[in-house]
Amino acid sequence: MSYCKECGHILEDIEAEAYEKRQIFDIPPVNLTVTEHRSQIKTCTNCGRLNKADFPESVKYPVQYGPNISSSAIYFKNHHFIPYERISELFHDVMGIKICSATIIKAERECFQNLEEFETII
Repeated sequence: MSYCKECGHILEDIEAEAYEKRQIFDIPPVNLTVTEHRSQIKTCTNCGRLNKADFPESVKYPVQYGPNISSSAIYFKNHHFIPYERISELFHDVMGIKICSATIIKAERECFQNLEEFETII
């Protein structure tokens, strides 16, 4: 504040006596992260065979959704009971991701298969 609201006197050289605080809590914007994996392809100069390096075990397809997207979709479906189509809408509206119901169902099946041994132990 640079002047008095009552008389217009300049207040720039006067020390502040106190502060009034106000805070805003907000969620940061959701940003999609894309990680590209590259597999080297080389031809053997000795025999002519084309050799391709292996991708990490979790990278099975040319384009796929990562574990955070899959787990979020499964969470929405199985904890909050949101229908598949509404989950697809949510991902599109909030994150700009087009994910179909079949992808969510597939992620669910993989999750259930991964939990099968754990459930048997319990």
